[in-house]
Order: sequence, then structure tokens, then C-alpha cells
Amino acid sequence: MLIATLPSVHQERLLHEIIEHPLVGGVRFNVGSASPYGPEETLSKIVSLVETNEKKFWLDLKGRQLRIVQWAAPHYGKIILNHSLEVDCPAEVFFRGDESCEVRFVRDNTIFVEPDPPRAVGAGQAINIHGDNLKIKDYLTSDDIEYLAAACRLGVTNFMLSFVESEDDIDEVTDQIDQHLIDFTRDDVELILKIESPLGLELVDRFEKIDKSFCRIHLMATRDDMMINIGDNKAAMIPAVKKISEKDAEAIVASRIFSGLENGGSVTMGDWSDLHLMKHFGYKNFMLSDGVSHRHFAEAMAAWEDYRKVFPD
Repeated sequence: MLIATLPSVHQERLLHEIIEHPLVGGVRFNVGSASPYGPEETLSKIVSLVETNEKKFWLDLKGRQLRIVQWAAPHYGKIILNHSLEVDCPAEVFFRGDESCEVRFVRDNTIFVEPDPPRAVGAGQAINIHGDNLKIKDYLTSDDIEYLAAACRLGVTNFMLSFVESEDDIDEVTDQIDQHLIDFTRDDVELILKIESPLGLELVDRFEKIDKSFCRIHLMATRDDMMINIGDNKAAMIPAVKKISEKDAEAIVASRIFSGLENGGSVTMGDWSDLHLMKHFGYKNFMLSDGVSHRHFAEAMAAWEDYRKVFPD
């Protein structure tokens, strides 16, 4: 299955283009995406389209993922995040595009950095922090909880959980779902555990032991953030991604698919090789990143069709 990432709901032309495309089997919507509507109205517009087009739909809860909550000018050196946290300073914060700077001080959900980020950092942007004794407080955000409740009221039963690192994270989500079960049962629920950190990979090692009596649970190799967090030796990505597919035959491999479209405007030999390696590892489900889905969707669909012509299975 090919899964694409939906844009904000007010981008109606692209929303329809993605959901209606015959090669797309499923779509996800990120909590935190800009919307002029409340959670229930936002999701109802998506649900109507996916049901009409018979596509699978996941609501992607952001969980422990650190995201910037308001624009921060570079020369202020202060960045406000969606989670309160603790970490031994100095630590290092990584932005998209492999840019980083040093975290000098933390106060609740605000980090103070030096040197200044090379450019303004925007609301909704995901970041990663590396440092000793890092502790991100709570798993679900208030937005997650509000969207999850709205999803349950609308009969949405599939959820992706960002930065899952423990069984407690899963329990926090299932406890919330349990509170809002209305027109569906636990048997209808599917959780996708997005593996994005070393602690997440340790959870993969325990995957067989995770209690799956509440609902169906599957894994996702979320390669963008995993690449940042895997450690200094990035070659460790290969066995890590392979292990996820070995643990779960229905696992999804996500991000960095057709990344040449974002970096140079065309699909590269490396892109084709990566796609084929993931297929060789046993992956049957592939998810396009936000950037490719939103800015290069037509090119990605053409590339996917080209691959299918050569490898129709």
C-alpha cells in the first residue's frame, strides 16, 4: 500500500488530488496541521472524502515529538516547544535540514540556544534534542487528546503514535480511546507505533511481548527522525530498519522515499535503490513524507507508477 500525508484541510485542491488518486491506498492527517476549523469539523471533512473514495485513514497523534509552537526570530535565542522537558545542558537541538545549535538552558517548555539558529524557526516545525538525562514530560499533548476524542466521535479507528518509546505510551493512548468508544469496539482499533529513537528501537525488541488484546498494533520505521536520533554511526540505520520489518510483516516504512524530489527536483538512482532495498527487506507498505506529498505529489505518483511497471508484484 502507498500512503500519503494530507495537507491542511483548507488546501482543498491538493486534499482531493491525494485522496482521489487511484495509486494511493491510505492517507494520514497530522494533529497540529493548520486548520480554520475545530478538530471535529476538520476531521469530518476528511472522513467524508476518504469514505467516498474507500481509502484507509489514520490520525497521526504527535505524542512525544517535540514541535515548535510559535515562530521564533533567530536573534532572540529562545524557542517555545509543545512539551515541557528536562535535559542536562549543554545539549544539542537539531532542526530540519541538518542544522543544529546548542541548548544552553531549559525552563519548562522553553529552550534557550546558542548560537542563534541560522534562520527563523516556524510554528509546527519538528525538532530533536540530544543530551544526557533527556525527559519529555507526558506523552499526549492537549491537541492530541482533543483530536482523539473528536476522531472517536466520528468513528475513526486508526491512529499513528509518534515517538513511541514504551508500553506506558501505548497505555496512555488506549486509556483515552477507552473513554470515547461509542459506535465501535476495541477490535476495530489499529495503532501504528512510529519508531523514531533508540528507545523506540528497544520497544521493537519487545514487540512480541506487547499486550495486543486491546487492539491491532503494527510498527512503522519513521526514517527521517530515526536517522537524526540513531547516533553518530548512521550505518546503524540499515539493521534498525530491517529489524522492524522482521518483527512485523505489516510494518510501514516512512519518509525519505523519493527524497531526491525535495533535494534536487528529480528521483535519483539512490531513491530507486532505497525503494528496492525496502521491498527486499519485506516492506509492503510505504508512506510519503509531508514534503513529497505536499510539494511533489504528481512527480512522486509518476515515479511510483514507473517502479510498478518494472516490478508489478
